[in-house]
Amino acid sequence: MPKVAFSKLFLIKLVLWGAIFFSAQALIYHIRWFIPFLNHQTTPMLFIGKIPTLWFVVQICSNSIFLIVGLLLLNLFRKYQRTGFFDKQTLQIFNAIIYSCLGLALLGIIQTIANNLYEVHLQQWTSPVSIANLALRSFTRLLIFKEPQTMYLLLAIILWSVKQFVTKALIIKQENESFV
Repeated sequence: MPKVAFSKLFLIKLVLWGAIFFSAQALIYHIRWFIPFLNHQTTPMLFIGKIPTLWFVVQICSNSIFLIVGLLLLNLFRKYQRTGFFDKQTLQIFNAIIYSCLGLALLGIIQTIANNLYEVHLQQWTSPVSIANLALRSFTRLLIFKEPQTMYLLLAIILWSVKQFVTKALIIKQENESFV
């Protein structure tokens, strides 16, 4: 039985280190490509129909968030492996990861809308009925079907639920320790 637990923990750490490595590598490359872009204002074929400056900023911010979340998760697993339970410091880690998920969703929404602004039809937003219809159409078409950002929001909700459970467990643990 301990071998199974060891291999699962090893696999989780390996995946986290891989995510940290690839996020750091992507961050380095995006910064490396962004600086010449700012100097020369050349637009490679990658940016047809996109806003290059926004794309670079979103990619750099997203990879920075992935890097931070990977390091936070490693810290979380390290603490859990040492003590066998979560403590008050892990609640701060959960908060940081929840805010990171919300930040990634917001960055994705901004980039999706900016890259597909022609599909929003802003010139037709003239009456309350057309505003409601076009807002719902744009929301579902762009953010649900074309480039779904709901996964980050769902992950934030799941982590918030886990955080609530951990908070209540810590309260119960503290009550039990004070009783004994």
